[in-house]
Amino acid sequence: MNGTLKHPGKLLISIDFEDFAFDLKRELGLWETGALRQDALWQSYEVINRFLTEDAKTEATFFCTGVIGDQMPDLIARMVRDGHEIACHSHYHDNLDGMNPQEVMTCLRRGQATLQDASGQPVTGFRAPNFRIDKQAPAQYQIVQQLFDYDSSYCTASKAELADFRDKMGLDRLTTLPIFYDRPYKRGPKIKLGGTFLKLFPESYTRATLAKCIKAGIQPHFYLHPYEFQSDGAFCVSGAELAPLGRRKRAYWQIRQNQWHRVGNAGLLGKLQRIVADYPTLGRLDVAVSAANS
Repeated sequence: MNGTLKHPGKLLISIDFEDFAFDLKRELGLWETGALRQDALWQSYEVINRFLTEDAKTEATFFCTGVIGDQMPDLIARMVRDGHEIACHSHYHDNLDGMNPQEVMTCLRRGQATLQDASGQPVTGFRAPNFRIDKQAPAQYQIVQQLFDYDSSYCTASKAELADFRDKMGLDRLTTLPIFYDRPYKRGPKIKLGGTFLKLFPESYTRATLAKCIKAGIQPHFYLHPYEFQSDGAFCVSGAELAPLGRRKRAYWQIRQNQWHRVGNAGLLGKLQRIVADYPTLGRLDVAVSAANS
């Protein structure tokens, strides 16, 4: 299964399960590591699991950072008990495309091993944080192919483009589950199926993109994040935490975080409920890959 449409009108759903506050503080150089916002992660998981169980009526795949497996193995174990797949989102939510191959191997192996220990199951799927992995040269993708059975780090609008990319990266064993990325209409911005695009843009944009994805013969695949299911700012990095950056940068990041934590968040669940009412779901990515490749 390499992104081609096997089940018309059915959706794949996956969650990039990460701690936004923890990851932003690493990105901004405010710390190397620290405590996760465990209460917020648990609350988000409960909302997501309820949606999957009651509305989508499916299990799903959670691409977790290894640090969550390290600090919250009880949450990983709960996901497994609920029937979900644990996949790897690297150990920390650091962009891979600026790393050398040895650094990439270290991050991926550490994240995979930590999540396998926490889940008690093989971790066979991968998605790069922020979709940021080197797509110009094959060295990083060859590491992914060595460690995992499937990858969901590539965004595309066509099967031909995906086939060319796989050939360029030398992916003869790794299954690719792409995220569709295109303009829903002739004019206007490109959007992905899920993430910030789903909550910020009108539902009609998502439905138009979904229809275009199916027409292109690419399996529809929605990706989401835990912080998108909350509108109370539970994952925001506070002004006091941002203070070492200086007044201007602190103000910038306080404003910018509204995009992720408040604008459109309250309406996300309703959009998802209406979409899955019209498009049934396929379930866990590993099961879909196994069924397609058998």
